[in-house]
Formats: sequence, C-alpha cells, structure tokens
Amino acid sequence: MHDEKQLIDQQPTGEFEEEFVTVTNEEYEQEVKKALTEVAQAQVEERQKRTRTYLSSELPVRPCTSNCPHRATCKDFIKGRVLDKEPCKPELRNIKKWQRAFRTGQLDELKDEVGAVAGSMAVQIGRLLEVVVQEGVVVETTKFTANGTPYKEKMAHPALLAATKLAKDMGIDLTQFLMTPKSVKDNGPQVQVNIGISAEEVQARFAARFAKKGD
Repeated sequence: MHDEKQLIDQQPTGEFEEEFVTVTNEEYEQEVKKALTEVAQAQVEERQKRTRTYLSSELPVRPCTSNCPHRATCKDFIKGRVLDKEPCKPELRNIKKWQRAFRTGQLDELKDEVGAVAGSMAVQIGRLLEVVVQEGVVVETTKFTANGTPYKEKMAHPALLAATKLAKDMGIDLTQFLMTPKSVKDNGPQVQVNIGISAEEVQARFAARFAKKGD
C-alpha cells in the first residue's frame, strides 16, 4: 500500500497539453525549400564520395578544368559524361587502349599514334637545330663563384645538347643507318640486286665492279 501511494504521488496531476504553432504559407514554403535544399546537398555530397576524382584515380590523368584548351569542343564534357575536376575521359580511354593492346599483344593499332609522336619529336629536333644555327653552337652564360661574383663562361648551346638527347631517345643512330665513315667501312659497299637475275650473275657483276685493275 505504501508503494502504491508513492506511485500515485509521483504521477503528474495536470493533463498533457500539445503545443501547436501556426505559420503562414510563405513560412511553410520556405521551410519546404530549405528541407529540399538540404536533401539535394546531401545527395551531391554522397555522389562526390562515390565519384573518383583525379586525385584518387590510380591512372595519371589530368583533371577536367576550364584551363583545358579542348574543353569547349570536348564531347564528353558537353554531353555531361565528365564533370569539373573529374578525370579526363579522352586520356582515360587512351590509356585503356594502350593497356588493352599490350595485354592482347595487338600492337598494330598503336602504330599510327606512335608514328605521330615520333614525327612530332622529329619536328622538335629540327626546331632545336634551327635555334643553334641562329644563335651559334657556342654561347656565353653567366655563372657565379662561391662568394657570388659573376663571370662569363662559354659552353655548347643547350639546344644542341637537347636535340642530341632527343635523337638518342628516339633511337636515331647514324651508325645504324650507315651514315658515318666508320659504319660504311665496316659494312662494306652496298650492292643493288635486281629481281629476276640469277645469283651467279650477281656475283659476276660484283666481281667485275670491284675487281682490281689489271686482273
């Protein structure tokens, strides 16, 4: 009985009252717009978490930004297939193309692209040599001693060194193309063989051509 009395005393004596707030239509619309905005922002943030950016991509591609000179005509950007700061789709496709070619061993589809790169590098070699012709093979450069005193020093033109390195990187070897005196001497004279003649006739022509006088 004593416990029941304590429970009765602890119960609130007054009735629960519900509170209602009256708002205008304008305030209601503002609250609805606010809620919709928050939902849309949350969806955007969630999509950004799932979207791979150029920083989180394992492939070395540049981001799609307004600094790209091809952005105005890029079909991927125009059609919305790539958004701002996302990895460049054309570069991704090109990398995938090279990966597929090396994985399958079908390298013929890369020949045009490799040829275009080699041709562009050859053009740059020509431009570097033009600079060397205009400014001279030997140029003066300013250097400084340990105590900061400037002095002049003559050196080979940097463009000449860059052209030489670029040619080496491209595999342009004058010896391989028999364009040095030593390579011509080591490989002997070239003999033109006409299709349709016998080997004996070729040997006879070769002997007659290079026979010593008086033989």
